[in-house]
Amino acid sequence: MLDPIITMNAGGVIQSASDSVTQVFGWTPTELLGRNVKVLIPEPRRSALDRYLDRYRKAEPSKPQYRTSQFNARRKDGSMLRIELSVSKVDLPAQSSCYFIGIVRDISRHIDTSANGAAERTRLQQFVTEQTRALATATLRLHLADRLASIGSLAAGLGHDLNNVLLPVRARLNAIEHSGLPASGLKHLAAIRQSISYLQHLSDGFHFLALDPDAESADAESGGATDLHRWWDQVGELLRRALPKRVSLRVSIPATLPLVAMSSHWLTQAMLNLIINAGESITPRRKGRVRIWAELSDDGIAVRLAITDNGCGMTRGVLRRAFDLFFTTKSRSLGTGLGLPLARKIALRAGGDVELSSTPGGGTTATVVLQVAARPGQNSKRANSPRTLAAVSLTNVRTSAMISQVLVRRGFDVSAAARSGPRNASIWVTNPSPRLLPLARAWRKRVALGSLVLLGAPPVRFASAWAPLAPTIVDSPDDLEAVLHIVRELTPSPNAPRPRGARSRS
Repeated sequence: MLDPIITMNAGGVIQSASDSVTQVFGWTPTELLGRNVKVLIPEPRRSALDRYLDRYRKAEPSKPQYRTSQFNARRKDGSMLRIELSVSKVDLPAQSSCYFIGIVRDISRHIDTSANGAAERTRLQQFVTEQTRALATATLRLHLADRLASIGSLAAGLGHDLNNVLLPVRARLNAIEHSGLPASGLKHLAAIRQSISYLQHLSDGFHFLALDPDAESADAESGGATDLHRWWDQVGELLRRALPKRVSLRVSIPATLPLVAMSSHWLTQAMLNLIINAGESITPRRKGRVRIWAELSDDGIAVRLAITDNGCGMTRGVLRRAFDLFFTTKSRSLGTGLGLPLARKIALRAGGDVELSSTPGGGTTATVVLQVAARPGQNSKRANSPRTLAAVSLTNVRTSAMISQVLVRRGFDVSAAARSGPRNASIWVTNPSPRLLPLARAWRKRVALGSLVLLGAPPVRFASAWAPLAPTIVDSPDDLEAVLHIVRELTPSPNAPRPRGARSRS
């Protein structure tokens, strides 16, 4: 028999057991003979067993007793299993006491299978819910993308129509000017020309905004160089209109700045998004101020074009997610969450970046870092000059990309650290993983004056092991502004590595 069969006397003492009892309970039939069946039954049913047997014994002989129940039983090793027990009473002729026959079925596997099935159903329900939510989000994103495409088409049409209207208007104004108007008429004509000039600025702005960024390359090698001072003269009127009327705008873009390696239409798209964000961050009750300014970096290889506002600012949590697609603190009717990611994508494709600094209630500064456009012969000269190596190996991809950009702008050749370590890099930015300790020791022997930067404090039990390597420790690796500040501080020049010395920054 596959299911164990156990016979007991009226007191519950086991008289016989089938061989299958070993597979289910771990006892051999011989070991169970003479033992009370209570050895297989744990509390609380064990204490009630005598009462059950007494009730069975008192039943009338003419009414056979069959009982089936489910409960937990105990194996020889003490582990528990779920069984189904069928008990029947047997009255033998010429004997005053009865016997009981129990048939045991192990239903643990069935219960486990049912539990697994329930868990699988729950998992599938959660999966369906998540996929439904993801589908709704994707639908919303498609709707937003469709709206943006419609806006682009509208901008292209407006720019084209304005040019078609303005051309004959300017021609007729020229004709009127030479038709012998009196001085009073010429004064009115000048005012009309001023309005026409404003409309022409708007038309040029729409033209830059409507161009497809993917249709042309934006880097300096393809000729995508822009004079910032002249660019603002062309698109300034359009970008001013992106701010609410209550917000004043001050612009400081020197004419002496070098050309930057970004096409004008790319720059217009990036700055429009940043200007709109600056205006919307200022509450209606506050007198808003926005300043657009530009300066050449200290090393002369980049131009920083920035927008500073006196708006509500951002918390650290919002600042960390500011570049995430479709993340917005505004209602869906007012914001898409695409402005900052789009601006940063444009900057990165042109070899630059977008940096944010903000404090709650203290305003925000969004800085577009633009590479200076290469002059004739500059690329070959740079290719022949020696460059210092830097290695970045971080688990956070976004932080790794940002730090790599800073190091590249400061003249370093940046690469990901190999499995055997960063070789001869003079700067190594990494996480304080204990598995990297042997690699860090080997690297320190090769590069005694190298700068080791750990994003996050090492575990306490490994802190003493890292200390001899003189790392600069960033206590708050999520604070990207602090991390970038430390990286810049460690690299004043590729040819001037800092002396060794452990420091900790938070």
